[in-house]
Amino acid sequence: MSTITDQIKERVDIVDLISSYLKLQKSGINYKARCPFHNEKSASFFVSPERQIWHCFGCSAGGDIFGFVKQIEGVEFGDALRALAARAGIELTHQSPEYQQFQSVRTRLYEACELAAKFFEKQLQGPVGKKVLSYLHERGLSEESIRNFHLGYAPESSRALSDFLQREFSAKEISDAGLAIKKDSPHDNGGSNQYDRFRSRIMFPIQDLNGQVVGFTGRVFGDSGSQEAAKYVNTPQTAIYDKSRILYGLDKAKLDVRRKNKCLVVEGNMDVILSHQAGAANTVASSGTALTDGHLKIIKRYTDNLDLCFDSDSAGVLATDRGVDLALARGFNVGIVSIQEEGLKDPADYVKKYGAKWAEEAGKSQPFMDFYFSSAKKLFDITTALGKKLMVQKLMPFLVSMANKVEQAHWISEIALALKTKEEILYDEMSRAKPRTADIQDDTITQVVTGGNGLDMLEESLLSLVLKKPELSQDIGSENKEFLSDKFKNLINHVSNQGLSTNQADGQENNEKITQLAASTEPSLAMNLEFAYLKSQELWKDFKDAELAVEFQKILNQIKKHKISVQLENLEYDIKSAEKSQDKKRLAELIAEFSKISKRLAD
Repeated sequence: MSTITDQIKERVDIVDLISSYLKLQKSGINYKARCPFHNEKSASFFVSPERQIWHCFGCSAGGDIFGFVKQIEGVEFGDALRALAARAGIELTHQSPEYQQFQSVRTRLYEACELAAKFFEKQLQGPVGKKVLSYLHERGLSEESIRNFHLGYAPESSRALSDFLQREFSAKEISDAGLAIKKDSPHDNGGSNQYDRFRSRIMFPIQDLNGQVVGFTGRVFGDSGSQEAAKYVNTPQTAIYDKSRILYGLDKAKLDVRRKNKCLVVEGNMDVILSHQAGAANTVASSGTALTDGHLKIIKRYTDNLDLCFDSDSAGVLATDRGVDLALARGFNVGIVSIQEEGLKDPADYVKKYGAKWAEEAGKSQPFMDFYFSSAKKLFDITTALGKKLMVQKLMPFLVSMANKVEQAHWISEIALALKTKEEILYDEMSRAKPRTADIQDDTITQVVTGGNGLDMLEESLLSLVLKKPELSQDIGSENKEFLSDKFKNLINHVSNQGLSTNQADGQENNEKITQLAASTEPSLAMNLEFAYLKSQELWKDFKDAELAVEFQKILNQIKKHKISVQLENLEYDIKSAEKSQDKKRLAELIAEFSKISKRLAD
């Protein structure tokens, strides 16, 4: 009898899943992309439709559909199961063993937020709710947009939502979901010591990439709230809501972002909704925070082209500057969409006045340097020494950030002409300038040679060569077997017994043999086998037999040197210990052993 996970795997194709996150490119029988888990210029991330696995040859990450969702969404297995079950159209009932097994705290928070969203939507049917609808219509929103983005209203009452949710959720779960605030009290009192976070507010549910509600933005509405009340209130950081990683509207925009190969980032929720309504469905916004490097890493999965459209006030200018800095550090092609008409400060204003014309206007971005150069000439009096200095200070950090020297030289020439100064002077200024992106760290996944219960990376690569050319296993030699793990040697024996063919025409037969072998192997080694098979198809596909033999010996020598280096490192600690205890006999034996092993390393 198949399990829920087996049923999900049968219904969710790994290529369809991953292509909803990344731009996949056909590569023979497989697909490839740039890895979303570490920065790289060339594609080393591969997806195998025949094996239903993914693997990055650069950072060694890999797995099945569940592993991908866990890694890319940063969630536990239970949450990945829930998301993929929804994608597969499979209901996880409260009575099923799988539901009980994988039920997590995070799952409860998702459910609380989903129910809260429905509660807020329902309030639009009441007397105050109808006033909210009237206001939203005045702002230009259609019924369809209100419905698609699940807008709602939080009543003025301090306990309306909490009382509703406590039929199914504990006071702690409601608070942990960011929906209620605890009062200062030494006693719990069954949740009576907390009140609703959102009151008298228009509610904008925030959804993750899977369309699950993870938080809310509440905009104040009416005169019933305090005069000191903040215009916007956002869900705080919770176990399911990380504002530095969630982009408002991306769940609805991601397909259009990929189709247009461009993402437009705006400031507010209304800007996003009205942009989608006007046809610019590749629009997103950050949620309750400035644009972060985490946001950009997510956008990078879909496109290399980023446009920014922020308000023209001082806060908007700073947000634009920071957004450009971060985007350049991530390797984006950056453009600026500016609204020049007086009285229109953001996309929402533009759509209210011109409607669908915004879709065309949003596509007319300027390259960021064109925008800054034009703006600087208007902003600074470049007939004065101070004006020239300020213009150079404004533009120079962006010039330093440019990777392309031809583009850099072009702008040095343009600035020199505008300021009536020599290019050599600007090059001298640029040599002393620092990019504003210098403090952005690359969080590339660290590669490790050893670890886990399966094969290490080097042994996995060696196995991939044997799968490509089975007779290479005979080149290991008895003198090298001591450097290989028992698990590797056992797996090699099994592979040898499968009788794999090197003929490309026998690919389907080889695939079936690998399936049989993986099914009879322990799980950790089975995944190593899957990764090695994918490597044999992609990494070594253009290598001739002689070249494969050379690579085999190279990797075998790397394994040998690594194991010997580990032995020497351990001996160093033993030698220091013998020196400290003044055990001369032991010290002499260890030094002799160290010398003997060192010679093997030199061979």
